[in-house]
Amino acid sequence: MCGRYQFSTERYREFQQIVRQAQRRRGGDEAKMTFPLTGDIAPAQEAPVLIAEGNRVTAVFQRWGIPGWRGGLVINARAETVCDKPMFRRSMTGRRCVIPATGYYEWDAARHKYFFQQPGAPLYLAGIYDNVDGQDCFVVLTTTPNDSVRDIHDRMPLILSHDQVRPWLTDSLAALELLTTVPLPLVRESEDGQMRLGDFL
Repeated sequence: MCGRYQFSTERYREFQQIVRQAQRRRGGDEAKMTFPLTGDIAPAQEAPVLIAEGNRVTAVFQRWGIPGWRGGLVINARAETVCDKPMFRRSMTGRRCVIPATGYYEWDAARHKYFFQQPGAPLYLAGIYDNVDGQDCFVVLTTTPNDSVRDIHDRMPLILSHDQVRPWLTDSLAALELLTTVPLPLVRESEDGQMRLGDFL
């Protein structure tokens, strides 16, 4: 599961460009950006995502979470079943997105909090979106965890490399293959400040 992530334009110049483009698409003044340039993103908040318009990749603001059948928000979808679920099938076919993140948070069974990141590089989380009552809303795809996450949680975001972003967004056949991508090892930091890389058991 992925229930909170961090977005910071201070660390990555490309994130500044993403926010500027999303702001322009909304019709806002780039010099008076209203989106927080650094902070945590939680469900029901708006955040910048990348989508495809034909073969062109562009940035827009969308809300995290698709309203579910019983009034709650669906914030994640399993990569293994996203093509089979009626709620997600159409979005997987033509409404894929990428969620840029500095890192993401996860909690273990004892409710200890961990921050996962790729030092020196941003994370690109695979997602899909749908339009609900006139607003585009996204969910983060999750997959089987790799060694750097497995002992903390039984799911992790489906993380794409920079080179996989465009194929995920613009090529439906490539996107199907990327559903089985094994994310690269991540560094995690616990609340006590200790950092570990890869398989550290």
